[in-house]
Amino acid sequence: MFDVGGGELVLIFLVILLLFGPKKIPEFAQQVGRGIRQFRKAQEDLTQQIRDISADVAVRDATNVASAKPPVVISPPDDSVSRGASEPSVAEPVEPLDTDTP
Repeated sequence: MFDVGGGELVLIFLVILLLFGPKKIPEFAQQVGRGIRQFRKAQEDLTQQIRDISADVAVRDATNVASAKPPVVISPPDDSVSRGASEPSVAEPVEPLDTDTP
């Protein structure tokens, strides 16, 4: 992952030993371990929340699809029969709905 060799690990360990001293290294290692555990726990909690939300959405979508009624399509009357086949059908302009009134 980091591509660190054995010599580099020894050098890193010596630098840590010089910086923290032999008495502080176990405390430092415990703190690092706690931090890693907390990070993993937070990651697992987030993953579980995402799974829960995905399951809820899937259930909601399944119930909506099962209970949804098909849309009603109203086709305009066919005026070509009453006018004759030679006359083209022309749509009449439609007034826009007034959406400002409650």
